[in-house]
Amino acid sequence: MKEIAKILVVDDDPNLRKTLADILRVKGYATTVAANGAEAIAAGERETFSLALIDLMLPDMGGLEVMARIKAIAPLTEAIILTGHASMDTAIEATGKGAFSYLLKPYQMDELLLAIRHGIERQQAQEEILRLASFPRLHPSPVIELDSAGEVTYLNPVAERLFPELKTAGVVHPLLQGLAEMFSSLRAAGHAAEVTREANVGAATYELHTHYIRESDLIRIYVLDITQRKRAEAEIHLLATTDSLTGITNRREFSLILAKEMDRSKRYGIPMSLAMYDLDWFKRVNDTFGHDVGDYVLRTVTSVVKENIRANDVVARWGGEEFMVLMLHADMQAALSVAEKLRLEISRYRFDKVNEVTASFGVAEYEPQDDINSLLKRVDDALYLAKERGRNRVEKL
Repeated sequence: MKEIAKILVVDDDPNLRKTLADILRVKGYATTVAANGAEAIAAGERETFSLALIDLMLPDMGGLEVMARIKAIAPLTEAIILTGHASMDTAIEATGKGAFSYLLKPYQMDELLLAIRHGIERQQAQEEILRLASFPRLHPSPVIELDSAGEVTYLNPVAERLFPELKTAGVVHPLLQGLAEMFSSLRAAGHAAEVTREANVGAATYELHTHYIRESDLIRIYVLDITQRKRAEAEIHLLATTDSLTGITNRREFSLILAKEMDRSKRYGIPMSLAMYDLDWFKRVNDTFGHDVGDYVLRTVTSVVKENIRANDVVARWGGEEFMVLMLHADMQAALSVAEKLRLEISRYRFDKVNEVTASFGVAEYEPQDDINSLLKRVDDALYLAKERGRNRVEKL
């Protein structure tokens, strides 16, 4: 019977910690919780976990330190860092130090569960490598062995099938290029050393786990096909940054983009404007025709808007029937022109069943004294003004 994967949940928020642990138990995982770094490390010393979910900011130490301490105890344990205060530098640091993934709170549960599943799959694959280390012929993935001169001396059946030319090509084969120089350092480090790297062969990407086998003085390489993992990582990124109904940028990702573009606009004096639009009387659509038709209308309006903005403008779903359009290199006059064009295109479109839908627009131009809250308030106030003055119109502030 397949062993149940164990997950360690480390978070100082008791409600979040309990809720997440309960959800994971329902999903079939065994869970242990810790309120701080010390409790997490103690748990790691008592039992082995497939994966740890670690809050970046803990009361007694940083989440990255906790991850490093747990991995020092159990190197195969994967980690996902969770935080409410994200930056690209922190994300890069977390993954660079061995985190499998990095998610920003509040995360979508589907997004987190997908990351957990792929993290555990990776951990189990690593365990399988160790379990079958003494039986390379039986290994389900390619296994390659090289002698002290760097000559390929053995390919297991899977490697022979996937890389028939490897024995002849040796270290000049794309899979092995760049490995020769690390052989001496592996031998010097001894049996416990492992070097992990990626290699591309055609359209496929492989992860190579290279070990020195002291007893036979050879280098053994386990080859894992990660095209599938790359796709999974892309899927996780897509879930984290896009709206599932319309396929456009979601609110969280748009907020990060907006903050970055505001900083760029201020630094270089580049004009930038923001439009916010809301579908008029949209509740009537849902009440009259049902939510399936309502979803169709939202997707169709999104398509109309995307067809009538520039490629470098960003359209996002802000929530419900509210949307944003970030117009780069656009002053107020240009933004008003775009908003009016979008308003007209939406009102002219004939929707199945519903026939006609209109939208109200608010527009605000970024000003150097703006922070993200003041800009969002002005565009929201402008939208409110458009609705107050009769809907199906564009207003500015």
